[in-house]
Amino acid sequence: MGEIVNVKHFQNQKRYIERKKYIEEESKKIIDGYKYDISQYQKYCVDTDQPENLESMLDYLDDSIMNQRVKKNTWEKRVIAIKRYLSVTYDIDFEREPETLKEISYLRGRYNHEENKDLIRVRGKQRVSDANGLLDLINSLPIRERAICLVNLVTASRPSEMVAMKIGDFDFDDSSVSIYIKKQKRWFEKRLTPFVVKAVKDYKAKFNLKEDDYLVGRVNKSGKYLSARISTEAYRKFLNRTIGLTAYNLRKTQVSTMHEKGADLITISKQTGHTSTQTLAEHYLNVSDKTVDKFL
Repeated sequence: MGEIVNVKHFQNQKRYIERKKYIEEESKKIIDGYKYDISQYQKYCVDTDQPENLESMLDYLDDSIMNQRVKKNTWEKRVIAIKRYLSVTYDIDFEREPETLKEISYLRGRYNHEENKDLIRVRGKQRVSDANGLLDLINSLPIRERAICLVNLVTASRPSEMVAMKIGDFDFDDSSVSIYIKKQKRWFEKRLTPFVVKAVKDYKAKFNLKEDDYLVGRVNKSGKYLSARISTEAYRKFLNRTIGLTAYNLRKTQVSTMHEKGADLITISKQTGHTSTQTLAEHYLNVSDKTVDKFL
């Protein structure tokens, strides 16, 4: 009996240690999206002969506005990235640094000054004004490229969603595809047109794709399909090479087209995967000038 208790005790302790190790590793993790901003801060410290600390961080953030003239959204990303870097690397607890947080807030206020008004303007990727011409272009593409571009257009998907999509996610009978949206950490079911369903079926048949194969994947120089999850950067290059556009051009085009046809924001958000109709309206429908033109 004693041996059994000791074994269970050992197993419990092992799980405790593994859990704490996992949490420790996660707490020290710096996501890839922060690495560029961190490297730029590091370079600034070297160029200005400053140590990596709170003072140099504030100096860099101030320089980012006054000399580098970065946009506000870029600046905010820098703040998050550098705070994370200093927290992980130098064990700085920003909750115990109220003066530093106050200075960051004052620096943020520079964007409210009229001389910096151009730094808060957000243009973003634009819609394609000639949607019919875009469809003609996509329909002229080879089977694989046509299927991928049509899915991206109709589902208004982000690059991260496109590269993760698998053939098994498609329900051809229901004309839909299930997409995991990383930003919301949840699954969305997006609708497909009969034309898109046919395009994906043709692609699947020609390349003999299996349920676990990626929709985008990769094709080698000899034209052989390889099931691999490519990077979002590789997908960006694929779209630019294929149709000269980005996934966000396609996303905004679909949003605007649906809106011009009379779809309300809730209907559009169901297809795009937005959880906030306010975000959808502010960042996507401002490109729909045709809707305004009708009433002028």
